[in-house]
Amino acid sequence: MIALLSAAACGDQITSPPVANIVDGTDILPAIIDARLRLIPAIENRGVRDRIAYDMQEIQSALVKRDGQKARYHVRIAGGILLDYRAGLAGIVKDGPDVGGIALALYAAAVTAGGTFDINAFR
Repeated sequence: MIALLSAAACGDQITSPPVANIVDGTDILPAIIDARLRLIPAIENRGVRDRIAYDMQEIQSALVKRDGQKARYHVRIAGGILLDYRAGLAGIVKDGPDVGGIALALYAAAVTAGGTFDINAFR
């Protein structure tokens, strides 16, 4: 009897995700979707635009699936790309406000997923 109970307890631990990894991102999904559909297409650099679109799609998917680890990963990647893009082309491109809006959506995703994102870097 004890062996059965311990086997069941071990089985639950293997299939259950860590509690810190579960997030509820339903409140910020409209911001993520808006950034993905309206703001990202305004990014002038095609490579940056395609990669940010991919990462935002993955963030959206992760939030729907309540996967905080995946959301945090893609926030870090997209945030780094946007920071580099903005720093390298400041004053040359006209998509600065759109990049700022995307950064706000990434910040909301980071906070929701329990990660960090330096929104002050986009001032």
